[in-house]
Amino acid sequence: MTKSIHHRYRTLRNSVPSLLTLLLFLLAAGAKAQGVLETPRAHALTLHECIALALQESPALEAGRFDVAAAAEEVRAAKGKTLPQLNGAASAQFFSGSPTSKFSIVNTGTGGNVGVNTSKSVDLGKIELYSAQLSYPLFKEGSILGLNKGPAVASKEARKRNLAWTSRLRRSQVIDRITDAFITTVSAQNRAGYAKRRVRLLSLLVNITQEQAKQGLTLPIDLKLAQGQLSGAQTLEIILGEQAAAGSIQLSRSLGLEPTPTLRLESALPEPPEPPRAEQILGPSLNQHPSLQVQRAIIDEAKEDYRLERFRLYPSVNLEGAALYIDDFGSSSASVFTGGITVSVPIFDSGAQLAVTRAKLLKYKSERVRLLSVADDLTSEVVRTYSEIYVLSQNILSLQEKVAKGDRDLQVTSSQQQQGIAPPLTVIQKELHLIAARDDLDGLMVRRLILYSALQKVAGGSWEWVR
Repeated sequence: MTKSIHHRYRTLRNSVPSLLTLLLFLLAAGAKAQGVLETPRAHALTLHECIALALQESPALEAGRFDVAAAAEEVRAAKGKTLPQLNGAASAQFFSGSPTSKFSIVNTGTGGNVGVNTSKSVDLGKIELYSAQLSYPLFKEGSILGLNKGPAVASKEARKRNLAWTSRLRRSQVIDRITDAFITTVSAQNRAGYAKRRVRLLSLLVNITQEQAKQGLTLPIDLKLAQGQLSGAQTLEIILGEQAAAGSIQLSRSLGLEPTPTLRLESALPEPPEPPRAEQILGPSLNQHPSLQVQRAIIDEAKEDYRLERFRLYPSVNLEGAALYIDDFGSSSASVFTGGITVSVPIFDSGAQLAVTRAKLLKYKSERVRLLSVADDLTSEVVRTYSEIYVLSQNILSLQEKVAKGDRDLQVTSSQQQQGIAPPLTVIQKELHLIAARDDLDGLMVRRLILYSALQKVAGGSWEWVR
C-alpha cells in the first residue's frame, strides 16, 4: 500500500514539469498571437539576412521569373506552329428562298436522296454540317516538317536565354542596392554619436566665447564664427538622422516589412576584404559574365530573325486536307473528302521583303560588334573601381595617422588643462578636430566598402566580398 502511494507521488511529481512546460507553451502561443512577444524579425538584422530577405521579396526578380516563364511558353507556341494543326467545326443551318446563281441548293428532304434540288425555291430548309480541316506546313520559314529547329523557334529560345541572364543581372543589382543601403544606414546610425558630441562641444564653445567676449578677451567675429559652426553642426546632425531614417525605410520596403524609420540593424560593418586579383575578374571568367551572356543571346536572336526573314523569300509548301459531312436531319446525308499540297511562291513585292531582310542582317552585324563594346565597358569599370579603391585606401591611411595624432594631442592637452597650463578652449578645439577626423575616416571606410560591393557587381559572380 505504501509503495503504491509513493509510486503515484513520484509519477505526479515527474509529470509536473511536463504540465508546466505545456502550460507555458500555451501561454506563449497565446501571447504571440496577441502580439505580446517579440517576432523573430525584432532582432538586429545582419547584412546576410537583409540580402536573403531582399532576394525573396524583390518585385524585379519576381517579374524576371514571370518573364522567363512567358518566354518558355512562347518557345512551345513557336514549336507548335511547325507541327500539324487540326480544326473541327459543327453547325446547324435553317434557310429558305431561291438560289441566286446557277447552283442549286442541297435537297432538304423533299423525297429522294441528297443531291441537287431542281426546284427554284425552298421553304425552311435545314441541314447539319460537320467539318475537319488538317494543315501541315511541310516547308515554311526554314522549318522542314517541324523536325528541325527553325529560325522562329531558335529566336524565341535566344529570347528566353536573354531574359534568364538578365534576371541574374537584376539579382546582382538587388544585392548591390541592399548592400549599399545597409552600409550607409548603419554608418549613419553609428556616426550619430559623433554628431551629438560635436553639437555639445560647440554649444560649450559658444558659451565660453560669449563669456570671454563680455570680458573683452575675444572679438565679436570669434563669437560669430563659433555660432556658425554650431548651426552647421546642428544641421549635419539632423541630416544624419534623416539619412538613417530614410535608409531604414528603404530597407524595410525592400525586405517586405512594414516601412519604419527605426529598423534594427547589426551595428558592426563587414571588414574590408583582400582585393581580388585582376585575372580572377578579367581572365577566362569574363567570358561567363552575365552581361556578355545577355549580349550573346541578343546576337543569336538577331541572327535567327535575319534567317527567318531570309527564308520568307523562299517558297512555302503546305499539306491541306478536309473532311465534310452534311445531313438534312433525315435519311439523306453526304460526305466529301479533299486533300492537296499548296505551294506559295513570292514573286514580286516591290522589294519590301528584301529590304526587311537586309535590315535584319545589318542589325545582326551591329549586335556582333557590340559584344566587344560590352567587354570593353566591363574592363573599364573594373579598372576604374580598382583605382578608386586605391585612392580611398591611401586617404584612409593618411586619416588614420591624423586621427592617431589628434588623439595623442587631445590626451596631452587634457593633461595640461588638469595641471592648469592649457586653456579650456584648446581642449574643446582639439576634441572637435579629432571628431571631424574620425567622421571623415568613417566616411571613407564606408565609401571603400561600397566600392567593394560595386566590384562584386561588375565581377558578375566570379568574386564575392561578403561571405
